[in-house]
Amino acid sequence: MARWKYRTSILDLDAVIPPDKISCADTGVCMVDNLPGSGIDVMQELLDKEGEQEWELVQCQLHGGKLLCIWKKEVKEAFVS
Repeated sequence: MARWKYRTSILDLDAVIPPDKISCADTGVCMVDNLPGSGIDVMQELLDKEGEQEWELVQCQLHGGKLLCIWKKEVKEAFVS
């Protein structure tokens, strides 16, 4: 059975996506309109950097104006009980 190690990271969205490009409905669903290329590049760099270290993105969620991301990585060592 696979074992997992988890970690979190927080990304300041204002540094990536200008706040005026994000619109949210009362239901909590948010959309990004006309995302500048640099915002996409920052997200791709983050995914590539974590992926190179074998971290897999589980989920990202808006939290207080920041993007909270949860990552998992399989523990390769043998399980000792």
